[in-house]
Amino acid sequence: MLKILVGVGLGFLLFTNPEARQITADLLRATANAIAPEQDGKTFQDRVKDAVVEKVLDDK
Repeated sequence: MLKILVGVGLGFLLFTNPEARQITADLLRATANAIAPEQDGKTFQDRVKDAVVEKVLDDK
């Protein structure tokens, strides 16, 4: 029950406060840009895999 009340309270805050809506929108857009594939065709998973492989090879 408490989780529902907290969710309703946060939803009301985000719905009625324009600054909070803008911050939330900016965070969601930044997250989407990080996850979305780049123009060269590499996905987020490919970029992470490349970084991990590079780190492993550097440690050897």
